[in-house]
Amino acid sequence: MPRRVLPLCIGVAAFFAISFSSPAQQVTAAITGKVTDPSGAPIAGAKVTATDTARGTQWPTTTNGDGAFNLPRLPISTYDVKVTASGFATATQSNILLQLNQVARLDIQMQLGSVTQTVEVTSAAPLLQTQSTQIGEVINAATNANLPLATRNYVQLTLLAPGSVNPDPSTFKSGLTTSSSGRPNVNGNREQANNFILDGLENNQVSDNLVGYAPAVDAIAEFNEITLTAPADFGNYMGGIINASTKSGTNNFHGDAYEFFRNDKLNANSWSNNFNGLSRSITRWNNFGGSLGGPIKKNKLFFFADYQGSRLDTPPSAETTTVYTALERTGDFSEAGVQLYDPFSAVNGGPRMPYAGNKIPSTEFSPAAAKVLSSQYYPQPTS
Repeated sequence: MPRRVLPLCIGVAAFFAISFSSPAQQVTAAITGKVTDPSGAPIAGAKVTATDTARGTQWPTTTNGDGAFNLPRLPISTYDVKVTASGFATATQSNILLQLNQVARLDIQMQLGSVTQTVEVTSAAPLLQTQSTQIGEVINAATNANLPLATRNYVQLTLLAPGSVNPDPSTFKSGLTTSSSGRPNVNGNREQANNFILDGLENNQVSDNLVGYAPAVDAIAEFNEITLTAPADFGNYMGGIINASTKSGTNNFHGDAYEFFRNDKLNANSWSNNFNGLSRSITRWNNFGGSLGGPIKKNKLFFFADYQGSRLDTPPSAETTTVYTALERTGDFSEAGVQLYDPFSAVNGGPRMPYAGNKIPSTEFSPAAAKVLSSQYYPQPTS
């Protein structure tokens, strides 16, 4: 393979691998549990398979001597789990929803019978989370898209978690910039004490620990803020862990298109403007974009892409700029009211001579300046 082609192939392969699933624990979930017989004794060597219902991918494992199994690093999705063992009926449990950073406990008691028989397990998930110590909030993609985020800045979602506040929510600026943007104060810590993670990678700017990159809200699959006792695989924080995972493709095509806008034509004037006889402040705010994901090869390879653009035009007030009049463009400043002097007329430090009639000879014009003044893009005076 030519040397120039090899890096390109590696890059393309890495892109699709990342779109398929991420190996980092911080952006995945897990299923753990124990398989036992009717008497409660552990079953060793039982085959446990979790199937991603959205992508068709399967994640198999087997139980150890204690009947325990562990399926780490599962992409966030909904799963069907099947357990088979010799001398026992096949056990299945459907629609297991895994959220970001979740470790789901699934204990299955097998029934005697043939593997061709199937027993549907319908036990509910435990009310108490015993597999992890973290405390926080998980917000899914549908909630992200439906929440009225005024500036489309995903960091605003942090204010929905208990113990996460900000004294000035207006500092959460446009979702396209993180410069000087607000961040949460988690459990009394400074806003610089948080750790931002995106798809398992550190998402912190060196300067003031700002957010490095803000993805479009419609591109986020799940948002998770850990406010207390994060697991040991997290670090670099005193306040909170703000962890986001972007969407990926599935076996079905999915996407959206959107535009959010504000315009002064739709706004009421302020009381102070009405009192002073002033018109409404000019506002032109357009935030638009879209996303698309789907299969390249069903059950194997997927893609997802998104775009977000923003056009902001909110001048605070009108300003007056002085430009040259038609006479002044020819060098005639007789109406300017200020005497002009020839800068080249001073000899040996003597005084400069005034231009006769306050007119600059065309021989002294700068060719570049003359080109600018005669351009169609140089504005004409209005008063």
